[in-house]
Amino acid sequence: MTAGSLGKWLVVFGTTFNIILCFFSTRGWIHVNNAMIAGIELAIMGIGLYTVRNNVTWSAISIMGLICAYLIGVKMINPGASLKIIHDIGICYIFYQLGRMGSQRYANSAMWLTMWVVLAIGMFELLATNAFGQMFNIWQYYVQKGVISAGTINYGNSTFFRSGDRAGSATRTFFPGLLGPHRVSSVFLEPVSLGNYAAVVFAYCVSVSKNRPGQRHILLYAASLFCVVLGDSRFAFGCCALMAIMRFMPFRRNAWLAFLLPVGIATALLVIGSLNERPGIEPAIVTDDLKGRLLFSARLLDYWNLSQWFAFAPSQVYTSDTGYAYIVNALGLPLSLILLGIFAFHRCVTPEAGLMKTMIAVYFAASLCIGAGAFTIKTSALLWLAYGALDIAPKVRKAGRPWRKPEDMSFATNRG
Repeated sequence: MTAGSLGKWLVVFGTTFNIILCFFSTRGWIHVNNAMIAGIELAIMGIGLYTVRNNVTWSAISIMGLICAYLIGVKMINPGASLKIIHDIGICYIFYQLGRMGSQRYANSAMWLTMWVVLAIGMFELLATNAFGQMFNIWQYYVQKGVISAGTINYGNSTFFRSGDRAGSATRTFFPGLLGPHRVSSVFLEPVSLGNYAAVVFAYCVSVSKNRPGQRHILLYAASLFCVVLGDSRFAFGCCALMAIMRFMPFRRNAWLAFLLPVGIATALLVIGSLNERPGIEPAIVTDDLKGRLLFSARLLDYWNLSQWFAFAPSQVYTSDTGYAYIVNALGLPLSLILLGIFAFHRCVTPEAGLMKTMIAVYFAASLCIGAGAFTIKTSALLWLAYGALDIAPKVRKAGRPWRKPEDMSFATNRG
């Protein structure tokens, strides 16, 4: 099996293993816990790392050494610091390298393989919701994982995740009369991740599609938008719209755009938080909607002292529902900016990779406002495999269009 093919199947397994475990858990065959989930993810990453071991550069080793040294120092100052961020960064790097060892053909295959599985399970969930709930007790699965407290009251009296329905005043956005209040989660077990997946697929389509026969990716575009509707993901809809607009901007491959977009949004959140302070009251999600989550993210960033910004003290409030806070409190602001700069100013080999980098920046800049779900292996593996697959030189040059070496390409520094 080639490295590209292995990477593709690792992505498929990383996307689907949670629903497999959920099925086993519902049947009573296993009792799931965080250690089991972590073990499976580390096994996937270990296989990937072994595959790309000969492609790991000394610069990458040096950067990872710097990260580990800094985090060990942080751990000595702040014993409560989490090292999970190393796992998250590892997923990005390993699957990016797996993509580079393959080709765009493998990325296309990974997109369609996961899409067929997602749509098949998703349609089953939509058309036979009760039967799906009996086969996959998602609530119990997340209780066993520790994501939901065992004492939490299941007001919906269902087997789905808490965000699995929009009822009452929080009605479904897309086709509520036709599809009802249920939000499909498919293999991801929660609708938010289905929305993230749709945004990842859309980002890939925007980056590679051309107005040529066989390269328009119309069906994949349509499938990604259908996933947005199934999961009723307002975030994914807005993110896809922003990506589509960005596709036609003249500065769409500018490295500074990829760097400043997340920084600008994080700064805007900080300013909003300072304008909406509640002295003496810890930040909390007052209303579980987009506005409420944005306000929570903003207030939390403003609530911190400098020690939280440099990861020298734990956040007073949980950070899982606000990605910017999660990254900064895990890595510290200086290291976060360094890693963002490495990503943004990386010299891409192809225009498609340069565009994909901008789409990733858009995706993360938006997603980190409302959570840290962009780092989960369920969607992150596919994203970085696709980016890596685009960031390699074509093996066959087109006649009449001489190929320039990566270091000579004008967009490498100025446009990403």
